Amino acid sequence: MMGYVIRLARGMAFGWGLAAVLAPVSAGAQVPSEAADIAGCLCLQQGVSTLSAEMNTKNQALDTVTRQLADLDSQLARDRSAINVNNPDAVARYKALLERRDAAYRQSIGPVHAEAAQATARYNARVSEYNAHCANRPFSSALVAQVQVNLVCPPLQ
Repeated sequence: MMGYVIRLARGMAFGWGLAAVLAPVSAGAQVPSEAADIAGCLCLQQGVSTLSAEMNTKNQALDTVTRQLADLDSQLARDRSAINVNNPDAVARYKALLERRDAAYRQSIGPVHAEAAQATARYNARVSEYNAHCANRPFSSALVAQVQVNLVCPPLQ
């Protein structure tokens, strides 16, 4: 019976010793995984910033075209009531203004609008991805600082 107790004690001591040796390895394995998660989140955050700037630029271009269209609409309304239809120069100026307005309208519903909508969709998708994977995750600030030093993110697609 005494031999059994000794073997049991040795087995338990070996098990505890093994657990003590493996515990740091297991914790060490967590750090690279957490570092990879942090890098992924930092890259997503960087992507959000880049796409935000792109979206703002595209929306500003759309706002500019929209303001131009509104200004041309106002000018057409003013000039319409004052135009002398018997003066060919006045009619030609009005037609030229109308053509400028039509060109601005085509831009506002065409490529400028499409680019702004696409930029907004890309930004929203990246924000959703960031929120799904990274928002409210408690990362170690020291590890975040370490990861930021050598952070290399893939190019945006």
